[in-house]
Amino acid sequence: MTDKYRELLIEWCDSLVESQITDPKDECFGGFRCESCEFPHGRADNAIYPFVYAFVLTGDKKYLTAAENLLPFRKKLEKESGAVQNDFSSPWQGITSFSAIGLLKTLMYFGDRIPQDFKEKIEACAIASARWVYENMTVGFPAYVNYYCAASLVNALYAERYGDEAYRARAKELLAYCLKLFTENGLLAGEGKPHDAKSPKGCLPIDIGYIAEESLPCLIHAAASLGDEPALAALTAHAKKLLDFMLLDGGWDNSFGVRNNKWTYYGSRTSDGCIGAFAYLAKKDGAFSEAAERTFEILRSCTHGGRLYGGMRYFENGQKSCAHHTFSHACALADAIREGISEPTERISLPSDEQTVGFKYYPELNTYKIRAGRYQATLTGYDFKTHNFANGAAHAGGGTLSLLFKAGTGAMIAGSVFEYKLTEPNNMQTPVAGKNHASLLVRAELKKDGVTYATCLDPDPEITVSVENGAVTARVRSRFFAIGSDRAADDTLFAECAYRFAPNGVSIRIGKIGKEVKFVLPLIENSGALHTENRFEKESIFFLTGGFAADEYSFSLAENLSLTIQ
Repeated sequence: MTDKYRELLIEWCDSLVESQITDPKDECFGGFRCESCEFPHGRADNAIYPFVYAFVLTGDKKYLTAAENLLPFRKKLEKESGAVQNDFSSPWQGITSFSAIGLLKTLMYFGDRIPQDFKEKIEACAIASARWVYENMTVGFPAYVNYYCAASLVNALYAERYGDEAYRARAKELLAYCLKLFTENGLLAGEGKPHDAKSPKGCLPIDIGYIAEESLPCLIHAAASLGDEPALAALTAHAKKLLDFMLLDGGWDNSFGVRNNKWTYYGSRTSDGCIGAFAYLAKKDGAFSEAAERTFEILRSCTHGGRLYGGMRYFENGQKSCAHHTFSHACALADAIREGISEPTERISLPSDEQTVGFKYYPELNTYKIRAGRYQATLTGYDFKTHNFANGAAHAGGGTLSLLFKAGTGAMIAGSVFEYKLTEPNNMQTPVAGKNHASLLVRAELKKDGVTYATCLDPDPEITVSVENGAVTARVRSRFFAIGSDRAADDTLFAECAYRFAPNGVSIRIGKIGKEVKFVLPLIENSGALHTENRFEKESIFFLTGGFAADEYSFSLAENLSLTIQ
């Protein structure tokens, strides 16, 4: 096993084998012990596919045994209808689609390599689950669009294996539905309800992370399975545009995403990932080979002791690994290996490598992507609110600088949500005690009557961006809002901020407001130098979404503020 991709897959599978509950008397027999969550994740059966592939690659029967042991665990969550629920405390059944995908792939690619009795058991589960998806996950099913993408793939795989034209028609119907939700910039709307809902600023429900790691890979695989070349061509074009949001180190700029409350810098623990889809597309376009390689590099860098950790700095900051990250991403890595992923013979430039001076505006996100030499930044006024926004999913807005990245250094600022709350308790990581958890969003902040108001929560900031004298200048005027509030703390109180993005550094200027207001700048540890003559307070913080430790600088806005980041 000298191939590095196979080595990582085997490393992950070995750690999962070690964490599997193997006592037949245990009520959770076959599931995985999760050191982070301390309960067995219901979607553990998704690991059957990578386990079987590990068996095929190595001939080691321990992986086959581990795969077989997952079926009794799955049985405990299975319904008479053929559906499976999310876990023992969540009745959500939409995840039946992901179970069906893994089982169908196992049968299609490795059915002739596994014992007949095991194959028959998998087949029975796959058929029952696919039937439930076909009958229930139709247009109108109450779920975000990522489930529609997954359902399309389930039907396509079933049709490919069993030649069922009804399933093929359903796959095409769902594929066509999803294709209509893409914007001109190649972004898939639908991570909200309804899928085509618009905010007061005209923004759509979009989450870069879900597009990259779940929705787009499912749609690409579905189109390929159906042999739908026009759809595949359209999806390839969308994937190419999505690379504008891939960072130089393989991370994704999801600093504003509508569902990034459960996201990390490289992905979500409940999504498989993009490496398999990129490996497939790489056969025709070398840019995707480069994107797949960068994805692999970041996954490997976040792996310690065979476990894939949920963020860039989880391991060194004492955050525990969640088994879900490992078994989910093992599925996509298995796809990539099966597609023949290989190390690029030469490295190819992606959009993140460009060192120009300029910007692009995304109206569907009310967001600006800015470049200035080695620096790239995101300035966002995104105002789309999901139903759980007030419960903690308060993504960046207000014209805030949600991301700053420097080539050769990495992320310097990486925001996501204002507060970290377990809006999906079984699908999000609990912070380890002892860490000072605080938001990584840049903001001006006001505390009034025990309530915290921040400019990064303003749904209607004034933003102007222009290129002037070899630099990008952005001027932002924001009010102060609290989470869940529809009214500003004071309609006459504004923070006026000027950003200047130049090849030699990023400067920030804010006019004085009053001693009751402070400016908060979380700068990722050891990522760069801060230059200012203003007084500040500094403390170390950590935030789970993104997984970065940072130095939080706080400045009083009782005076004008001027600072530079290099």
